[in-house]
Amino acid sequence: MPKESLEAILNEIPANFLENEAAIFMRLTDPMNPRRVVFVVKKVQYGDNLTADERKQAEALVGSFADIFAGSLSEVLPVPGAKHVLNVPEGTRFNLRVHQRALMPPQLKFLHGRIDKMLTAGIIERAPPDLIKCAATTVLAKKAHEQQGLTLEELRQ
Repeated sequence: MPKESLEAILNEIPANFLENEAAIFMRLTDPMNPRRVVFVVKKVQYGDNLTADERKQAEALVGSFADIFAGSLSEVLPVPGAKHVLNVPEGTRFNLRVHQRALMPPQLKFLHGRIDKMLTAGIIERAPPDLIKCAATTVLAKKAHEQQGLTLEELRQ
């Protein structure tokens, strides 16, 4: 993508930028689509210690390699032949009872939304109960680099 056109698009981002995810998350069909390139360039976090010229150079570099970034779970490419194998001795028994503390409604909404996205993207699949060999509690932890989190009032809903 030419540097001039990338700068022009970066300067004019519409308010409804992420309204239609299919118009942006198209790594498999059109990885260098200008809207997708702008999304990737905007999502990358750049250091505060860059000069304006260095930042423009970094954005241009990221834009030229936008096809290697996954903007959503649906854009993650599976590794051919990759297989997850656990070396568990035969006859080992694990706990099947979960002593889970009840999740708050916003936490449930978040967790179920993530699970639905991973199912849709084909990252995970549903397992019938007879194949379950181990169960563990779910722990949700706030990432340090993300937003503030839910307020006390939102957690009480």
